[in-house]
Amino acid sequence: MSKKLIIMARVNEYAPRDRNPHIPFTPEEIGEAAAACRAAGAAIVHFHARNDDGSPSHDPERYLATIRAIRERSDILIDCTLGQATIKGDEARAAHIARMKGGPAFRADLAAIDVGSTNIDVYDAAQKRFTTQDKTYVNNISTCMYLAKQMDDVGVKPHLTCWTIPFLRAADALLDMGVFQEPAYVQFAFCEGGIIGGHPCTIRSTLAFLDVMPANRRIEWTVTCKEGNLLPAAAVAIEQGGHISPGIGDYPYPELGAPTNAAVVDFFARMARAYGRETATPAEARAMLNIPG
Repeated sequence: MSKKLIIMARVNEYAPRDRNPHIPFTPEEIGEAAAACRAAGAAIVHFHARNDDGSPSHDPERYLATIRAIRERSDILIDCTLGQATIKGDEARAAHIARMKGGPAFRADLAAIDVGSTNIDVYDAAQKRFTTQDKTYVNNISTCMYLAKQMDDVGVKPHLTCWTIPFLRAADALLDMGVFQEPAYVQFAFCEGGIIGGHPCTIRSTLAFLDVMPANRRIEWTVTCKEGNLLPAAAVAIEQGGHISPGIGDYPYPELGAPTNAAVVDFFARMARAYGRETATPAEARAMLNIPG
């Protein structure tokens, strides 16, 4: 198989350090982690801005400082979040995107749009209760269109996250409308650890997404897993020509000894090479996803 594999390292999300001490918080820590992931085979880094104490930050200046720290250390492509259930309101979620008009040193290459809504409360099966009952991640169609317009205005490509199959169908409709441009970068987000708002990370779940993949679209697809080991979905993606998005922000990987993000990237890069696929460089990923220079 000759098609290069794009690895996107999801370095921190909003994960704490109690299960893995290597979660980066500050712009400098994220920049160092991104450079190490680039050296290990990642082409893209996905990050959430964090305060020094690890709490979520939605300050646009913190995002720009993090992007600058990454750019100073490597040529890895940058993908940032728009927040999750931690921030409300379309304008607030896109405030840092609007600030990226200042130039490429402060601009992400991609940013995540979740193309639908779901409940992300965690179910504790042992206690037979939900740990929360009000964490609905709301992304209606008007929100998706607004966020896409903000990104288009500053030259940031949306990466389209799909927690369930209806998300993928919505992405297809928005591609049909021209809201999103092909080639699309679509991410299947599987869920474990009590999160029941998405499909479990299994081979069958991955194949279910592929069964409804729009046949007439140019789509590069990738897989990730919230609170679970990515291996089942990664095996399908590597074998079927998809891409992978692992990282200790999503899962601490105790099976690998609570590793760094770079060690996780290296593990999956070796796995890909065992299947006969080499990892894409940032320049190769940029060309595959048609991201402007």
